[in-house]
Amino acid sequence: MFVFIHGFLGSPADWDPITQGLEAPFKCLTLPGHCDAPLDLASFEKEIPEGSLLVGYSMGGRLAMQFAHKFPKKVGGLVILSANPGLETGVDERLIQDEKWATLLERDFDTFLDEWYAQPMFGYKRSRKGHDPKRLAKVLRTLSPAKLPNLWPHLKNFFCPKLFLFGENDIKYRLIGNRLRKYFEVVFVPDAGHAIHIEQPEVILNELSCRK
Repeated sequence: MFVFIHGFLGSPADWDPITQGLEAPFKCLTLPGHCDAPLDLASFEKEIPEGSLLVGYSMGGRLAMQFAHKFPKKVGGLVILSANPGLETGVDERLIQDEKWATLLERDFDTFLDEWYAQPMFGYKRSRKGHDPKRLAKVLRTLSPAKLPNLWPHLKNFFCPKLFLFGENDIKYRLIGNRLRKYFEVVFVPDAGHAIHIEQPEVILNELSCRK
């Protein structure tokens, strides 16, 4: 079974263009603290069926890798989209940055959305007003890469099939993808930035169809 995990500010519906063409069983999870889901990582992990092939984007990809690290025998495979295994340096700086984002979220959601999607890795803007900004601020403070374990030293112990995808216009994740070639099969998605599942869903669907 494919288990899809969306990214920060997203929802399970983000995967619709992919799952509608997927000829295999699947389940779409809601990230902790998003929509009506509690900010409870343990409850979130209990929703993942044993033997699943986890498909995670950005924050969802980080949580997928965290799950594979914690429960290696429960994972049938990993498909990671635009996600970083962890921070090796700059932890304090990232905590400061995330606190600034969280504070802006609590103060002015519209301005937050404008500034968040103005980041170079995004080539679009989407409204995310179905979320509670105060809960999202807690997500940033709780699930920041600076708060999660750095998995780079542990990737050699991931023995399930692994695929990493990134957009060719996403410079930061191109560099990460180059490093991950030692551990993952790596595929770049043409004409796409960070949100490759939204910008090029047919490419992602084709990759998944080879692995069902």
